[in-house]
Amino acid sequence: MSNNTDSISTQKVLQCVRFPPRGVSLGIFGKENNPWTYSVPTIQSQILLIYVVTQLFHTPLKRLGFPKITSEIFAGLILGSTLLGRYRSYQESLFPIASQGILGALSTFGYLLFLFLSGVKMDTSLTRKIGRRALVIGILNHLVPLIAGMITVFALSRSFFQEGAKTVSPSVEVITIAKTSFPVISFLLKDLGLLNSELGRLALSSALISDLFGLTITVISVLVVISATGTLARAVKDAILFIIFIIVVIFVFRPLMIWVAKRTPEGRPVKDLYILLIVLAVLLSGVFSDWAEQTVLVGPFIFGLAVPEGPPLGSTLVDKLDPFASGFLLPIFVSLMSLRTNLSAINPSSSFTFANIILMCVASISKILACLLPMLYCKMPLNDAAALSLIMSTRGVVDLATYSFLRDTKIINQETFAFMVIATLFTAVFVQIMVSWLYDPSRKYAGYQRRNLMNSNNKLPILFCIHNQDNTAAILRLLEKSNPTRDFPVVANVLHLIELRGRASSVFISHQVQTKAISDVSYSENVILAFQGYERNNYGAVTIQAFTAISPRNLMHEDICTLALDVLASIIILPFHRKWAVDGSVEVEDHSLRTLNCSVLERAPCSVGILVDRGQLRRSNSVRSSQNAYCVAMLFLGGNDDQEALTFAKRMAISGTVSLTVIRLMSKKEMSSNVDQVVNLDIVGDWKHSRSGWENVQYIERQVNETTETALLVRSLVDEYDLIITGRRNNVHCPLTAGLEEWSEIPELGVIGDMLASKDLKTRASVLVIQQQQIAI
Repeated sequence: MSNNTDSISTQKVLQCVRFPPRGVSLGIFGKENNPWTYSVPTIQSQILLIYVVTQLFHTPLKRLGFPKITSEIFAGLILGSTLLGRYRSYQESLFPIASQGILGALSTFGYLLFLFLSGVKMDTSLTRKIGRRALVIGILNHLVPLIAGMITVFALSRSFFQEGAKTVSPSVEVITIAKTSFPVISFLLKDLGLLNSELGRLALSSALISDLFGLTITVISVLVVISATGTLARAVKDAILFIIFIIVVIFVFRPLMIWVAKRTPEGRPVKDLYILLIVLAVLLSGVFSDWAEQTVLVGPFIFGLAVPEGPPLGSTLVDKLDPFASGFLLPIFVSLMSLRTNLSAINPSSSFTFANIILMCVASISKILACLLPMLYCKMPLNDAAALSLIMSTRGVVDLATYSFLRDTKIINQETFAFMVIATLFTAVFVQIMVSWLYDPSRKYAGYQRRNLMNSNNKLPILFCIHNQDNTAAILRLLEKSNPTRDFPVVANVLHLIELRGRASSVFISHQVQTKAISDVSYSENVILAFQGYERNNYGAVTIQAFTAISPRNLMHEDICTLALDVLASIIILPFHRKWAVDGSVEVEDHSLRTLNCSVLERAPCSVGILVDRGQLRRSNSVRSSQNAYCVAMLFLGGNDDQEALTFAKRMAISGTVSLTVIRLMSKKEMSSNVDQVVNLDIVGDWKHSRSGWENVQYIERQVNETTETALLVRSLVDEYDLIITGRRNNVHCPLTAGLEEWSEIPELGVIGDMLASKDLKTRASVLVIQQQQIAI
């Protein structure tokens, strides 16, 4: 019986195990009626049972803010020796000893792949750009609890080594408690939606330093133990082998993988042969690290660090392997570790348990203070500093795996292992709930002054968002028609948004500061060159500032709003989630992009415009002006959003190169009863008089008595203009559009914008829907 396999039962039972184990049952043709005498049906039943129990817990607990690892641990405790494992018949039928070994090996393979992918997701280039705060936090976060824990062990040495606890190595336990795992921090920040927040970036950078620092201490500790228990020559030999392994990974395998990435054409998948060879190399690295007397898991993690993160290679490996490793095998691994946990082994009245509690409290408190005090010294707000300290002290699957390894090698006993599992469970729940309560990323917009087009001066700062190169032409066309001149300059802040794939940490790059950065910048190169070329052709009228943000789709709105806040943008221009083909049909409909636009509309610190681009469609013969003119219509119904849209239209018309028609829709009831319409009349009236002498501007008033007339009028305009500007008019109830809200398919465009962006319209007219900055959050 292997040391890596423990019986669920606390009793010592002698069992006979058949080797090789019988795999697949013969079904109705077999002599045995019990399918669980075969390994494959048994393992299938175990996996099914683990997932069912996990989901039964996770469904209600996730509503309370509990992380998923909580449900996985609960499932293992229930199915293991703590509860159901006490019954011998249950243990022998569903969780026999032989099947535990097979399931354990399978789940450990999944954990090995998880560590490899964690190394792939790590952006090691961040270590060259990490600031002083992250460096200090990362080192102190590991060093302070290590020192405090060692002092506590020395003070409580008698408590540790009495009552039969001679197998426990308290120094190793302290090293384990002091460790901070980058994958665990990354998982927590992803669950909390803080990956691309300022706090999240600082936590990831600090965790990267702390994890690498801890890995170095662990490797050195293993070599010291070998030299103490064996010979010095053996320790030197293992150190040389390990150094050779690192050199080969850095100077042989990494250049080969960079070569593979360069040979892969942009937008094409990496060849399956390369993926297969890399997976084989991962397994070989585990064998080599075991040969150097390190754990079999160290090699794959270091090998993962050598893989170029991001597309094409890193993202392909993550896309292909992560669902199987993290989604399927890793939950089984967590549940199996807690399944082998026996809580009855903990004796609450023993001095050994008391010593463990004291050690855990001292290490955890010192870990929190090691982050909290430096951040308070750096003038960070107390809530943010406390949240960061809690994030850096969290525990997860990597810690559980370390405890399991220490128990299997008999460095810690069953009681200590059970205590550490419970401590990990409590810490994971407490940290996630407390961080959610302490830190709110949207709080940065509270009290922010109103910034919109109406309050801007002649110099107009705009934030243009680009998702792919297809958006570039439409944005450049809108920028050109926005009247950038030396008297009315435009500061165009261009943000290229790239989905986070193949790495754990979000990246934000200012191309004014960093001319060369990570490999993903090559995907922004064409976008940057296009806007820089436009800047050269319009010197003095346009200033281009380019940025690249690599983050998850569900968190991109934080990058957009934060940058808009930093550059003092008056308006954000977002691309619409639909892309039209040349014949007018919808070619692509990106629902995640639509969700992103809605998130920006809810929390933007300035005005927002959504650009529905149909410029690639064939030009209609019924466009009312000559082909050299760019015809713009502005539909004015009243309200703040329409006033903002009118301000943008006025700016476009100043140069005289744009033919602008302002169409004001009115009803008799509105004019007589609504006070806001008096304000709207003054605004439009002042504009009518100030634009006297502008031959390129027309003002038309249309009286509309019912909603059907409004719909017919709007639809009649689509073939007359190249661009139609309108306000979103969110939550504004008007007789001219009463009842149309119920038929609205895209609420983020408003009633009028929804009609103009309808799939049924085969028109060339693009649409710009503008929402004025909402009241400060």
